[in-house]
Amino acid sequence: MPATALSAPQESPECVHFVDDWHGILHETHGGDSDRVVLDCARRLVADPAGEEAYAWTLGLVMMAAHIGRFSRKDVAAAALEALHATDRRLREAPCAHRTHPYESDLDDRIDHFVDDLPLLTNGLAEDRDPDWEDDATKEQWLCPRDIAGYARVAIDVIAPGSVGGIPPRLPVRDARRAEDLRSIVWDYPSAAVDPAQELSAYARNLVANPLGYHRAGLVVVLHAACWYAASGRIRDRRVLDTMVDALEAVLPGLGGASCAHGEGEHPEVGRDTAEQATVGIHLLSPGGRGVYRHWHREELETAPLEAWLCPAFLATIAREALDHLRAGRERLFGLRDTAHLDEVLLRPGGRLDIERLTHAVRFRCRDGQAAEDAGLWAARRFAAGPADPRERLVLLLVACWSVTSGEEAPPEAVHRDLRAILGAVRTDLAADLAADLGADLAAGSCPHEDAHPWEVLAELAGRRHFGFHEDPYGAHLNHLYAPGEYDTPEPPFGLEAWSCPCHVAERVGQALRIIDGAR
Repeated sequence: MPATALSAPQESPECVHFVDDWHGILHETHGGDSDRVVLDCARRLVADPAGEEAYAWTLGLVMMAAHIGRFSRKDVAAAALEALHATDRRLREAPCAHRTHPYESDLDDRIDHFVDDLPLLTNGLAEDRDPDWEDDATKEQWLCPRDIAGYARVAIDVIAPGSVGGIPPRLPVRDARRAEDLRSIVWDYPSAAVDPAQELSAYARNLVANPLGYHRAGLVVVLHAACWYAASGRIRDRRVLDTMVDALEAVLPGLGGASCAHGEGEHPEVGRDTAEQATVGIHLLSPGGRGVYRHWHREELETAPLEAWLCPAFLATIAREALDHLRAGRERLFGLRDTAHLDEVLLRPGGRLDIERLTHAVRFRCRDGQAAEDAGLWAARRFAAGPADPRERLVLLLVACWSVTSGEEAPPEAVHRDLRAILGAVRTDLAADLAADLGADLAAGSCPHEDAHPWEVLAELAGRRHFGFHEDPYGAHLNHLYAPGEYDTPEPPFGLEAWSCPCHVAERVGQALRIIDGAR
């Protein structure tokens, strides 16, 4: 039977030779053969599952449990589980006068201290005489047979979630990682190892596969939390949104016309803190996670009760909301983008461009990204329709290119599909056509401007000085290029021949196409 009282000072326990290895495996910094270390610890425990050093080998396996469950070979995990089950069977019914034990508290709060505390448990010093002991539980509580049995069950649950009872509710390790990854996605800062498209597709596929199962509530909450990110344009694979839409369409019939007894304001508030919502959704996927959430609710009464998150009427409401948002986003990102209505906005009554409105829409894409995309696409389509005025054609083409190059990311498929076709068709013969239309007397391939093409000069100028929010060197020059009689000549001035130089125009088209092709 393990020690239950402190004894006179004794030699350091054997575990001190291994605790650093266990700590390294816990934090994935161990450089040796981790499975060998796990097997050694398991064999020592199974050889004497209720012996005086059972506490050390049990806590060692607790430290390595997350690694075992995720990385160890099946035979290694089986050996660890056999040893832990043996210790649990031998010690869980041992006499005990303690009201509480350390294993009942949050493992995450304590596990990092195991490396320091393990060697102190049997050093013969009472807590008040041990300057290194900082835990709020007594050493006797730590060494209690029921505590050791409890920690054995905790380790079993970490390795094989849901396979054992008699432990505090705990979010499975794999779900803790999932919650962290999901938070990074909805925060729009995905972790380096996270592929948002794969992650969201996996949750959606799980819901499609079993829209009536235990995981339904958690998956619906997760998909709702992630729908804004998915429809924002960050994900450029239509199949991801298709799968998410399929999942929500599959779950709604099972929720039917669900009603509930909850009053107004009693359902959880969603949509404001999507990271917290995603975390709750992950907790709903497992019994342990739901138990942890119940504890949260007891501690923080402002949180909604678990039953409210599981309410079919609530789930139906947020599933429909997410479905509507995803369908609209899918159409905006991948559908046919209609720009015909912009004729009334971007053309004056006589049919000439309202050039200032056109350049303003592209310039202020930070306020309305879709308006900038639509303006650029409208300009490209009008260019392709072949307006008679060569100056207008030049300006339309430059605006279309600017709408691509001014953004931090390439436009979505609904926009770049037509832009790619128009600019791609133009690339080979545009320079010669513009030179002929504008009367530029330039030999093919020659250019007298060297590095002084307008756009490059303006880009360099913008890089060297700060322009105020309402200053727009590109728009001011394009406005003047199109209507020199209406707008003052901006600085530095450029002649028509510089703007229409075949090399300059080819550079603008080429840069836009490179950005578009990089997104395909």
